[in-house]
Amino acid sequence: MRPTDSRNPLRNVEGFVSAEQEGSKNEYEVGLKFQFRSWPEWKLGPNSEPRKKVLQEASLAWALHERYLNLISYQISQQKMAVLSSSMKLSEGYLKAQSLSLRAGRTTTKSFLGAQGDIYKLKRLESGIAQEHKLAAKRIKSWVPQWEENPLESFDLISVQEVVDAVGSLPTPEASLTARISETEFKDISRELEILRGREDQWVKGLDVSQTHKEDEIGYKVELTLQLPHLGSDDLSRQKQNELILKRALKQKEAENSKDRLVSLKNQIQNLAGLYKMTSQGLKESQKVKGQDTLAVLEGRLLQEQTELDLLSQQQEILTLFVEYLLESERLATEPTKNHLSKSQKVVAL
Repeated sequence: MRPTDSRNPLRNVEGFVSAEQEGSKNEYEVGLKFQFRSWPEWKLGPNSEPRKKVLQEASLAWALHERYLNLISYQISQQKMAVLSSSMKLSEGYLKAQSLSLRAGRTTTKSFLGAQGDIYKLKRLESGIAQEHKLAAKRIKSWVPQWEENPLESFDLISVQEVVDAVGSLPTPEASLTARISETEFKDISRELEILRGREDQWVKGLDVSQTHKEDEIGYKVELTLQLPHLGSDDLSRQKQNELILKRALKQKEAENSKDRLVSLKNQIQNLAGLYKMTSQGLKESQKVKGQDTLAVLEGRLLQEQTELDLLSQQQEILTLFVEYLLESERLATEPTKNHLSKSQKVVAL
């Protein structure tokens, strides 16, 4: 069986030969079987090439997106662990100070137990961040086996303000990558549904022509295969059509919901950046406050380091959204060698 080109009305062409021998009599038959496409299948032509092109372009962008997220996770988790190490030392000192104050009657058992509970919370947090760091390092090592988990010195992360400036300066495309893919998939599903319905309405299904040799006689035979639409019920075809109708509706909804994806991402980044700025300003103000009491000083420093952890988490979320924005705006696909998260914008090494 040989598939035919999509520009002609034939789905495929099959050649056949048969031979029969009875005593001294030989008989053989050769012929061709032609199977016709339905009118919609012939009219619509080959599968959607734009969809294949979009998916090919997006495959590199998705791979880069995954690597960027792991690099962000590695860098931020490393910074968090440094802050947590300092917080753990402060918490242990604070617990000792609480113990001394409790003996002197200057504090309550509740405060002492609270300080003890804070240490347990820090240990659980440290364990989770260490696991995140280890997983990110493992993935980076899978890309670059010779990497020895050295600090990523060349990967100098851009600041939150630089992210905001970049998002503000980048032109916003009319449609996001997700919307484009959903629209092409919607068109492909619609095409498949139209072809399936066309096959049910197709009258002429195939044509067979053959030549028969029997002794000294040569005969010709032509067979035409017809279908009488709507006289029979093909349950499998109906089920397939219903599945395609549902898939098409879901893809249409997905495409509509994805149209404002870029605007939504930009708003999220700007809103989180505003919160980050407020938190950062609050940290600066708290660092100016001076205290005389040992417990008050330790409490203030612990609060500051908790704020630093919050700022790192906010920065990680903003950078993650920024990478998502670069993916959806197709900047990762058009500029794959540019390091979008580095201040120096060096070529991505991983």
